[in-house]
Amino acid sequence: MSLTFWGLAGLLAMLAALILLVPLMRGARVEGDSREAINRALYRERLAEMRRRAAQGELDAQALASAETEAARSLLADSPAGERSTARRGRRFGLAVALAVPGMALGLYLWLGALPALQLSERLAAPPPSPQALLANLEEATRLQPQAADNWYLLARAYAGLGRYDAAVGAFEQVVRRDGRRPEVLGQLAQARFFAAGRQLDAQTQALADEALQANPAEPTTLGLLGIAAYERGDYAQAAARWRRLSAGLDPADPLRQALTEGIARAERSAQAAGQDVTPSGFAVEVSLAPEVARRVRPEDSVFVLALAVDQPGPPLAVRRLRVADLPQRVWLGDAEAMLPQRKLSDHRQVRPVVVIARGGDPLKGDWRHEGAPLELPTATVGRVRVDAGDATAP
Repeated sequence: MSLTFWGLAGLLAMLAALILLVPLMRGARVEGDSREAINRALYRERLAEMRRRAAQGELDAQALASAETEAARSLLADSPAGERSTARRGRRFGLAVALAVPGMALGLYLWLGALPALQLSERLAAPPPSPQALLANLEEATRLQPQAADNWYLLARAYAGLGRYDAAVGAFEQVVRRDGRRPEVLGQLAQARFFAAGRQLDAQTQALADEALQANPAEPTTLGLLGIAAYERGDYAQAAARWRRLSAGLDPADPLRQALTEGIARAERSAQAAGQDVTPSGFAVEVSLAPEVARRVRPEDSVFVLALAVDQPGPPLAVRRLRVADLPQRVWLGDAEAMLPQRKLSDHRQVRPVVVIARGGDPLKGDWRHEGAPLELPTATVGRVRVDAGDATAP
C-alpha cells in the first residue's frame, strides 16, 4: 500500500463532500429567490391597492406618497439580500470545512501512525541492499506491528541466519506466544536455544524437541538438531538413526539428502569404532513357504526378496537372491542391497516386502509372488512373508 493510494482516497473523500454540498447550496439559493419573488408580488399588490384608494378619493396625494414610501421601506426590510449574503458566507465556510476535514484527517493519520508503516512497506517491497538492512526493516516491522506473528517469525529466521541465536530465541518465543505451539516453530526455537547455549542440549530444549516430535514425528528441524546433539555427545548410533529418519522424510530431489547420506555413513563408522550397537538402515524379512508350495518347488529354484517403495513406483529399492533350499530364512535388506545407487532404502519411510519364486531365474516372470504388509521405517525392523499356494502366478 503506497502513498499514492492514500492520496487518491483523500481526493475521493473530497469529491464525496462536494456531492453532498452541491444540492444544499442549490436548495438555499432557490429558497432565497422564492422569498424575494413573494415579497415583490406583495409590494406590487399593496401599491396597487393604495393607488386605487387614492383614485376613489380615500387618500390625498400626501397620504399616497407616504404610503408608497412605507411600502418600499417594508420591501427593503424584508428583502433576503442580506440573509443571502450571510447564507453565502455560511455555505463558503461549510465548503471549506468539507474540503479541509478529509485532508486534515489524512494528514493526521499519516503523521501520527500510518506514514512510518507505509514507508516501511515500500522499503520491504524492494530488494534489501544488505542482510543488515533487511534485519533493520524487520525489527522496525515488529515495533510498528507487535501483534503480527509473521513479522516475528521472519525476524527470528533472520537473527538465526546471522548467528544471533540469543535474539532468535526471543523472537521465536514471540511467535509461539502469538501463533500457538506449532511443531515447526518449536523445532526452530529448540535449535536456536541449542546454539545459543554453546551447542548444549539442556532440559528445556529437550522438552521443546520432544513436544515438536510428538506433534509431528517427522519434523525435520528437530530431527536434524537431535542428530547433531547426539553426535556431539558421542552417541553416534543415535545420531545415525535420527538422520536416517530425517532423510526418509525429504523429497528425493532435495540436495540435503546427499549431505545426510554422508553424515549417516560417518556416524555409523564412528559408532562401530566406538563399539556402539549400530542398527543399519533397513529391515529384516522372515521368508517361509507353505507346505503345499514347498512340495511344488525345486531346491534350486531362485527366490527373490525385494523391498518396494509404497509411495513411489519404480525398480525395487533393495533385493536379495536366495534358493528354495535356503528357506526358511531371515533376510536383511538395506542400502547395501540397493539395485540402483540413487534409490536407497534409507530415503523412504514406508516400504513393502515382496517375495518372488522364479524357476527360470527372472523375477519379472515368477511362478509365485507374495506381497507383505507395508513397514514404517525406521521403527519397523522385521517383516514376515509366507508364500502360499494361492500366490501362484503359474502352474
